[in-house]
Amino acid sequence: GIPVRLHITFLLFLAWLGSQGGLHGVALVVALFVCVIMHEFGHALTARRYGIDTRDITLYPIGGVAMLTGRLRPRHELWVALAGPAVNVVLALVIAGAMLLTKTPIDRESLQSSFLGNLLFANVIMAVFNLIPAFPMDGGRVLRALLARGMPEARATQIAAGVGQTLAIVLFFVGLKESNVVMTLIAFFVFLGAGQESQAEATRSFLAGHRVVDAMQTRFRTIGHGASLEMAAQMLLDGSQRDFPVVSGEEVMGIITREDIGQGLAEEGPEAYVAGYMRRDLKRAVSEAPLEEAVEMLTRDDPTPVLVFDGSRLLGMVTTENVGEFLMLEHARRKARAA
Repeated sequence: GIPVRLHITFLLFLAWLGSQGGLHGVALVVALFVCVIMHEFGHALTARRYGIDTRDITLYPIGGVAMLTGRLRPRHELWVALAGPAVNVVLALVIAGAMLLTKTPIDRESLQSSFLGNLLFANVIMAVFNLIPAFPMDGGRVLRALLARGMPEARATQIAAGVGQTLAIVLFFVGLKESNVVMTLIAFFVFLGAGQESQAEATRSFLAGHRVVDAMQTRFRTIGHGASLEMAAQMLLDGSQRDFPVVSGEEVMGIITREDIGQGLAEEGPEAYVAGYMRRDLKRAVSEAPLEEAVEMLTRDDPTPVLVFDGSRLLGMVTTENVGEFLMLEHARRKARAA
């Protein structure tokens, strides 16, 4: 299964909708919730067809985001992006059919007042709104996929993100002029989403062609699984290292973070063993793996370091700090080459 997460802003949005119409409003909220999930599963299942799984789905007020575990080719991204709005079109047709069967007129009054009419209108809006050529909407990804047929993907992303932010600025000022709070909030989310996509693509371009060995740190300390938390705390204070691989002889048993050490000290005191608070689910990579794979692991679930192995031998670690420093240095090198 694919985990579905609700962003706090989505919950607030649903609560506001529910407060507007009693039982009718609550029923509509539940139905809209299902429609948004089906929209996102349209993306997820289409991506799976092309060999890419979905890590999770997060729902926001302006829609959802299906976090894929890999990158799609531009021609595949086109179909994955279109799959979500296509689900809403199918739902709208089914709802319209249900309205005809129940002899509910499809007119402005029904679209505004009846349950099925509200749901039909909402699905049409979701389909149309998501096809606006602006990140983070599906239309932004469609635009990028089409542009990428004739130019590098990084350039296509920059153009699509620029279009998205321009539309967001226009939408923001229209919202201010019309005193429409919802419109201004949507513009805010669109602007941020487009900027994040542009930044993510810039990061990917810096990482491209590099291996894990290029960014891993090789000078680090380990701690024995039978050591006390007091020893771990002292090691934490002795230097800038925040996370320590936990070993038994040459074997890596787990990793303990600064947060784990603090939690253990608060719960059991300094004499407790490191082994009782270490994390056993390790993020592993080999030194010759693409650096982008390690960065993907770093951003997944929690920011614990990626441990780099040669067989069972620990070679190094990749941390978020390592990656940040690597990106800064790579940016400086590129500027120097371009000068």
